[in-house]
Amino acid sequence: MARHMNFCKKFVSSEPPPDPTIHLISAMRSILRRSLDSPRSTPTSPTRKVGEIRGPALTRSESCFPTLSGS
Repeated sequence: MARHMNFCKKFVSSEPPPDPTIHLISAMRSILRRSLDSPRSTPTSPTRKVGEIRGPALTRSESCFPTLSGS
């Protein structure tokens, strides 16, 4: 918890970077490196076969409004 509080204090008290463009480039570089270093995910669900036809994603039902009787 102390490490978290220390980080929060440093984050709040930090000044804006002298050159925002350089800061943005550096941040994007670190994000890209992290994404390239992380292992690739493998799908857990089976993939579709080439000729397989999918069913409709949404099906329609009757109206959601109740019918008015006696009018």
